[in-house]
Amino acid sequence: MKPKVLLSEDINPLGKKLLEGKAEIIIALDTGKETAIKLVQDVEGVILRATTRFDAEVIASAQKLKVIARTGVGVDNVDIQAASEKGILVCNFPGMNDLTVAEHTIALIMALAKKIVHMHHAVKAGNWSERFSPDLAEVEGKTLGVIGMGGIGRLVAKKCRDGLGMNILAYDPYVVDKNELKVTFTAALEELFCKADFITIHVPNLPQTKGLVSKELLGMMKQAAFLVNTSRGEVIDESALIHALESTQIKGAALDVFREEPLPENHPLMFLDNVILSPHCAGSTWESNVRIALGAAQAVLDILEGRMPDEKFIYNKMELKMDK
Repeated sequence: MKPKVLLSEDINPLGKKLLEGKAEIIIALDTGKETAIKLVQDVEGVILRATTRFDAEVIASAQKLKVIARTGVGVDNVDIQAASEKGILVCNFPGMNDLTVAEHTIALIMALAKKIVHMHHAVKAGNWSERFSPDLAEVEGKTLGVIGMGGIGRLVAKKCRDGLGMNILAYDPYVVDKNELKVTFTAALEELFCKADFITIHVPNLPQTKGLVSKELLGMMKQAAFLVNTSRGEVIDESALIHALESTQIKGAALDVFREEPLPENHPLMFLDNVILSPHCAGSTWESNVRIALGAAQAVLDILEGRMPDEKFIYNKMELKMDK
């Protein structure tokens, strides 16, 4: 009998093709917790996307589960401790969508500077005079503040410095090779918020990063500055950001991630003209989806066929109780 593999949502066809003939594929009909609890009971592998949460209760329902392959980098929708205590390997795939997220981030920076979304609607509404708007800006020579200089942050910094002529001011207390990156680092997050014309966030969702972008820091931004977030919604004090946008304390923001996803229809961000919203898609292109689907499917197959996946993809190798 073939082992069963649960897909919390559908994945790229090439990933499924890799599994076909070697596993019975089960695709969840929805991303709700009750569905996850019901389906996980009888599967040996899970390929998990961003929306479904595998908390302690869901993991406790698993009777045969050996591996959870999280498509992407963030594993904040998996209870790592609960999985590790049950001997369940958790895999993620750092680096596979760094370029994808970096490109989306730069697209948002340019869209804010050039008011692309606003101008699109102006043309459709017949407001041709918007072409003379005094609010359009150039990015060359402007200062980009980059919070988090991991793989994505480094790509954004390099492309904006070399390709767009922006000055980079970076903040990351964990980077040890600062001199090799050819950007200016600051040890004070406050300095970055005071000086930057654009600020982009590239940090994981961890206890120490929750609410990192606070009311106080937002209050230090230039009135003409923009904020971009393609990391996790929890790193920003969302209420404080909404107030800053509503009061035009800052010029605008572009957000791909939110504290609550999907974003509710009546959410205040839905009614602001100085914000650009995208549906947590910064890491999703055809190319990145192929890479990640193949990586996740291969990691699951490795475990089901008695092999260990590539070590760099094993997220909980330190916590895992290997005797289980």
